[in-house]
Amino acid sequence: MAPARSPLSKTDPLLRPGFVPEEFQFGARSQIFYKAPYPAEGPVEAKDASGRRMWMYMYAHFVFQWSEGASSVHIGHGTLAGSKMSLWTDVRIAGSWSGAVLADFGRDWVSKHLAKFAK
Repeated sequence: MAPARSPLSKTDPLLRPGFVPEEFQFGARSQIFYKAPYPAEGPVEAKDASGRRMWMYMYAHFVFQWSEGASSVHIGHGTLAGSKMSLWTDVRIAGSWSGAVLADFGRDWVSKHLAKFAK
């Protein structure tokens, strides 16, 4: 008899793009779980409260705001269009002011930040 197929296999049309199967062993039994990608929005160019241009990017619900000419970013929690809770206001960033640099910085920063909580 063939082994039962997971209801969310790679060929299942209900499986969202970006989900990655990961097999875990529990003694003699194994189970496949699917890791979902973090949500992302942007980068988008906007204006801050004083009218200066800034780039905004959201990754894993951490919102990164980088004003033109600044050497640090403001990191909050939320979404680009929704409410944001301020977390850190002076996280240093290097590179030319652009949405691509901010997005790379954001993904790297989230990976390092969340790694602190991994077992």
